[in-house]
Amino acid sequence: MLRDWSDVYLIGIAEIDQQHQGFFAAAHRLYEEILDREGKNAVVEAMAFMRDYAEQHFQTEEAFMREHDYPGLKEHMQLHVAFFRRLDGLEDDLMIFGPSQDLADRALDITQDWLIDHIADEDMLYSLHVKARE
Repeated sequence: MLRDWSDVYLIGIAEIDQQHQGFFAAAHRLYEEILDREGKNAVVEAMAFMRDYAEQHFQTEEAFMREHDYPGLKEHMQLHVAFFRRLDGLEDDLMIFGPSQDLADRALDITQDWLIDHIADEDMLYSLHVKARE
């Protein structure tokens, strides 16, 4: 199910919260482009945007964690790598099979659902770490 951004997902770090909101928007765009099936190019562009956005966001998060000596940085970075592996698989299937409802559902799971779980579990941990040190 496509979910809208909610303040429930805020972790209390303004720059990262803003990026999470943008990530939600990118997930929506990717899902809608796949469902529209107007052409593979639109989906490829949405997928590229998602990848670029994720790279930027993950770099921001990782720099923030380094700056605040977050002890779980290495494990968190591994989660980011795993996200890109799943995105790679999605891109491969797009190139082989083209846009479909199944691909849209998988894209939603890989992007939005992963993001929600990631924010609620992993991102909240480093947020709490930073707040505890203030």
